[in-house]
Amino acid sequence: MIAVSKFKIPALWAVIALLASFMVALAAYASADFPQAKITIVVPHPGGSVDTLMRLVGPRLSDALGYPVIIENRPGAGGSIGVADVARAKPDGYTLLAATNAPFTITPLLTPNIGYDTLQDFEPISIVGESSLVLLVNPQLGVHSVGELIALAKRKPKVLNSGISGFGTPSHLALTQFDKMAGCEITPVPYRGGPPILVATMTGEVQMTFLDEIPAIPFIRDHRVNVLASTGRTALLFLPDVPTVSESGVSGFDVRVWNGMVGPRGIPKLIVQKLNHEIEKIFEDPDFRQQIAALGIEPRTSTAEEFAEFMRSEVMRWHEIVSEAGLKAE
Repeated sequence: MIAVSKFKIPALWAVIALLASFMVALAAYASADFPQAKITIVVPHPGGSVDTLMRLVGPRLSDALGYPVIIENRPGAGGSIGVADVARAKPDGYTLLAATNAPFTITPLLTPNIGYDTLQDFEPISIVGESSLVLLVNPQLGVHSVGELIALAKRKPKVLNSGISGFGTPSHLALTQFDKMAGCEITPVPYRGGPPILVATMTGEVQMTFLDEIPAIPFIRDHRVNVLASTGRTALLFLPDVPTVSESGVSGFDVRVWNGMVGPRGIPKLIVQKLNHEIEKIFEDPDFRQQIAALGIEPRTSTAEEFAEFMRSEVMRWHEIVSEAGLKAE
């Protein structure tokens, strides 16, 4: 008791303040010296455009930082396994995630206890490109515009089928928003990815679909499928004469596939800024921009703050769409 009574309380706070200052300085030093080991970028959707994009970004980021950047595929559960793994990783900048629409803005709305919170568990670094889908129809359907498709769908509710590449995927979400905004009832039919959907649309097994631009182009050029519109805000690079869905009468329709880079929540700000800066420099290179444009990806980056705001707006937008459509996990 005597020792306690004589202890100077101000001295205790001085020690605490000194320790806090030391920890801040240590964190700043470690951040400034980042990296000192390999960096792993987890891709939860192997084989898709985001996988290809990251394998183009990885070597350039490695050259810029002076340490290997490894692209690691961790598939499963619609991408949520890889996402949850990164959410639990140490927030030191050495484990990052290639983030995409479905596991970030849709799957958490449909899957209870998914193991992560999009807006609470991740540190946004930068958007790393986005792309649009194309609205394709079987040539025998006899429609040549979005307006004609809507008129047919309204005359035959729940009769038309649309191929989707899984529940909660961009092709499914585009269809959901199209139904909502155009007042249609088109039945989704799931397939295992884009190639079988293209075949099903070409043969008439389904009458329509929303799919990535690049794999659809050979089918479009051979007139095995007809393209009616694209789903983004502007015309596509390789299909510049194709109107958007919004321009075709469904005003405000906008479904884009965005890619981003994030890490676990708590990565020091200096590390986030360093990664963001290097990504920005990579995307400024004309050769790199041409490479990813050939994938149908629009070169686009952002500040970390802009990406955080964008994610918040996407979660809110799709929460409204999913709720109004009454979608539930399957």
